[in-house]
Amino acid sequence: MKRILLLMCFAAGFYANSKAQGILVNRYYNSGAANGINDVVELVVYTDHLDIRNYIIKDYGNGGTTLDDGGGKYRFNDINLWKNLRSGTTIVLRKLSDAELLTYTPDTDATDFKISVAINDVNYFTNMDAAKIWNLTFHEAVSVRADTDVAAAANGGNKAVHTLAYGDFFNKSVWHTIPGTKSLFNGTGLLGNGTIGIAYLTNPNYQNYTTPFDTNADLVSLPAYWNKETALMANFPAGIQVYRTTTPYMARQMNAYCVVFDPKLVEFKPTYSVSFKTPEAYVNAESGTVLACLNAGFFYTTALSTIQYNGTTYANNVALLNRNIYNNQTNTYYPTRGTFGLSSMMKPDITWTYRLSNVVYSYTTPSPNDVNAAPQPLPLAANGTIWNAISAVGGSPVLVKDGIVNVTAGEELADLDNTAQRARSAIGYTADGKVILVAVEGGNTTVSPSVTGLSLNELANLMKDMGCVAALNLDGGGSTTLRINNQLTVRPSDGNVERAMPGVILIKSKN
Repeated sequence: MKRILLLMCFAAGFYANSKAQGILVNRYYNSGAANGINDVVELVVYTDHLDIRNYIIKDYGNGGTTLDDGGGKYRFNDINLWKNLRSGTTIVLRKLSDAELLTYTPDTDATDFKISVAINDVNYFTNMDAAKIWNLTFHEAVSVRADTDVAAAANGGNKAVHTLAYGDFFNKSVWHTIPGTKSLFNGTGLLGNGTIGIAYLTNPNYQNYTTPFDTNADLVSLPAYWNKETALMANFPAGIQVYRTTTPYMARQMNAYCVVFDPKLVEFKPTYSVSFKTPEAYVNAESGTVLACLNAGFFYTTALSTIQYNGTTYANNVALLNRNIYNNQTNTYYPTRGTFGLSSMMKPDITWTYRLSNVVYSYTTPSPNDVNAAPQPLPLAANGTIWNAISAVGGSPVLVKDGIVNVTAGEELADLDNTAQRARSAIGYTADGKVILVAVEGGNTTVSPSVTGLSLNELANLMKDMGCVAALNLDGGGSTTLRINNQLTVRPSDGNVERAMPGVILIKSKN
């Protein structure tokens, strides 16, 4: 049988329905052997400190285009290895021959977020049905279940977490009886080195991998002048990477860092404080594992940009601004301002928003305000759509939209020394949903090396060149601060001292 590597995206509603269990079937590999030897299943943990002792993993498929309940099932043993798994950990399970079991070396050191063991190794698993064979096939369904009732020797059906399947099962009765959240792919293009899902192989010869999940593979394809900062990423989980560039950009001397992350695997947490704090103080006060911290949006005596986390809003984009250019008098404008947000499905979005009667609306284009003209009317709910972001951070202006540099500083009334070279901060995302945070050093002309920073338009082009289909400017200048593993990266332009602020963006291990 032809070998196949299957990778799957999350099903709609996956997070809402199974978040409590915190683990998913990411992909499987069919070796083609009739007895299932060298078949592989990969699981991904996305809830921190997860306990999967006595969970069940089950093979449904039995070949062909049919689907039956003929596959084997194994229970995770009640051992410490499965007790306290970190978010981002990949668990690779192989079926080995009896001879291979005698000589193989399992990888049970989870400090690198990788575990690789044989599913038929009795030290780690218990075979629940010796009469059935664990044999992954071309058309397949693999389930992970949270039923821990060992005495009942149950199938785990009442606590199913996630099932991944490939094949034409829409009309198969067994498929509809599989409980819990299910991801079904029925398509082409998955032979050999498939690339659908949250991870992929960089070499189709899977036997050369300790684990098929290559955590060293780049999350995004950045221009060659960005270099991976492996020293800063020590003990990072899968799904987050750090890069740096010192190569001049548009003839500007550069010292810039970026954080690339998958919001499905690490936590995006905009964080607010009534009493202003430095980014270092935010990190020190936060429980759990903080991987990165970037300054957020604008502020004066209070926050002027949206700060929202997990459905709770702590600050909103400024609702009105007074300008006295038009007719030499004070005029009140109602700008729709750029905002970055994540939906409940961890899908990123950057749009122009305005808050009306405690409801945030999204607009496809910004309100066309111009300080040299009469103000536009108050934005209308009828002209927008209710924005479904659960976590969000505001800024201004939008830099990139729909893959095109589109700096809407005029419409957003964002007078931010736009043409000057200064420190800059930004957030953007790629077409496949990876999020990119950028901090560009600037304003340090009296120390070595001298770094002036970028203009707003140069920043927009930098984000586009990095693959962002949308990008948003955050507060810059003396506010630009990026900490990785609580280490300062770019030098703040306020005399190398961090500025206190009402909010930051924290990137954390999921918990």
